Amino acid sequence: MSEQLSYAGCPGRGPAGAEATEDSVVGQIFVTHRRALVGTAMRILGCPCRAEDVVQDAYIKLCDARSTCPVRHPASYVMQVVRNLALDGYRRQQIENRVFAVEDEAIDMPDRTASPEAQVTARQMISGMLERLKTLPERTRTVFEMYYFQDCTQREIAQSLGVSTTLVNFMMHDARQALTPWMSGASD
Repeated sequence: MSEQLSYAGCPGRGPAGAEATEDSVVGQIFVTHRRALVGTAMRILGCPCRAEDVVQDAYIKLCDARSTCPVRHPASYVMQVVRNLALDGYRRQQIENRVFAVEDEAIDMPDRTASPEAQVTARQMISGMLERLKTLPERTRTVFEMYYFQDCTQREIAQSLGVSTTLVNFMMHDARQALTPWMSGASD
């Protein structure tokens, strides 16, 4: 028998007239399986604080969901949502670590003033990356900027551009491939 997952466990988030109680399906799952949910996110992210954030984000995401489709295995569904959000966070962190590695190195410098050679190298690297970004198709560049600079999800980007999330994923892959030399710290 299918259990209804929509609006569950989210007081005040349901449609008008819908009563959300504390013992609803999603609320019960998050209370009962909290340790397992956090553990799953922790294994992926390696940070207990970020794992807690992912579980909270999953709870909010499921509370905001307006789907009325029945879910056969709500606990598995919630676990998969947590896992997917943790994987998204991990991937985003890996990209940010590569893109912003130069900034992090500059922060750790003892004298706070980079040598003229280092400044020129950094400017050339950033300039090359920006120039390469300009050569990408406009839609691909827009997808890259929305994802990495405006912190939009792939689904939000797809809705904004009126395309599928699969196409958004391919465009992000194309942009990352084009910018790989600059993300890894090398320049042409």
